[in-house]
Amino acid sequence: MTFTVREPIPASRLDGKVAIVTGSGRGIGRGIAIELGKRGSNVVVNYSRSSKHANDVVGEIAANGSQAIAIQADISRPEEIAQLFEKAQAHFGHIDIVVSNSGREHFGSIDQITPEAFDQVFALNTRGQFFVAQNAYKFLREGGRLMMMSSISAHVGMKEHALYAGSKVAVEAFGRCLTKEFGHKKVTVNVIAPGGVDTDMAAEAGWKYIPGANPSWTPEDISKWVAARNPLERTGKPQDIARVVAFLASEDGVWINDYPHSLQSREAYISV
Repeated sequence: MTFTVREPIPASRLDGKVAIVTGSGRGIGRGIAIELGKRGSNVVVNYSRSSKHANDVVGEIAANGSQAIAIQADISRPEEIAQLFEKAQAHFGHIDIVVSNSGREHFGSIDQITPEAFDQVFALNTRGQFFVAQNAYKFLREGGRLMMMSSISAHVGMKEHALYAGSKVAVEAFGRCLTKEFGHKKVTVNVIAPGGVDTDMAAEAGWKYIPGANPSWTPEDISKWVAARNPLERTGKPQDIARVVAFLASEDGVWINDYPHSLQSREAYISV
C-alpha cells in the first residue's frame, strides 16, 4: 500500500502585523490578544475602565516576544473609537487586523426593558461595532482583516434575551454588507458567533441560560452542565475562539470572507 505524505500545514503566523482588539482586558478579547501576540503580531489592547487588566495582557504579550500597548477607549462613544485608531496608527505606523470584540450581556423581560437599557446595549454591542468597522475601513492596510463579534444568541431564541440577541443579529447583517464595501481593498470581513465559553461574564450570568438554574449556581456547576451536553465533554475556552481568529487573520484564511462562524461544539443552551 502506498501512502502519500502531505506537506506540513503552514502555521498561521502573523509576524510584522499590527492588531487592534477591542475589549481585550478580559474574557474572549484577552484570549484573542494573547494568541495574536504569540503568533508574532503586535497588539493594541483596548480597555474601557480597568487599566490593570489591560496592562496584565500587555505584559503577557511582551513576555511572548511581541510588542503591545494598552489604550483606553469607550467603544460606545464613536469619538473615542476614532481616537483609539489614531493612537494605534501613530504608535505602530500601520494597522492590519481589527477584532471588534467589545460587548455587554443583558437579560430582561419585554415589560421591564427601559429605553435607557436599550440604548446602553445597542450603543456598545451594535453601534460601537459599526463605528469600529468604519474606522477599520479608514485605517486598515490593503489585505487586512476585520472580525466582528456576534453570539450564538443571535441564532437561538431565548426568553428574556431579545435585546441582547437583537443587538448581535445586527452585527451579522453588518458583516454581510461590509464585505461588499471592503472588497476593493482586499480586506476580508468575518463575523464570529461564540457559544458557551468560560469567561468572567459567563461565570456571572451563565446560569440564566440554563433551565431550572438559579443565582446559587457556581461557575463549576455551569461548566459541568454545559460540558455534559457537549460532544467533546467540555466547555469552550477563550483560546478556542482566539485560534480561529488567528487563522482568519493569517494568510491561511485569505479566502474566507462573508460568513458568520458559529463557534461551538453543538452544546447550545436550552431555553424553556
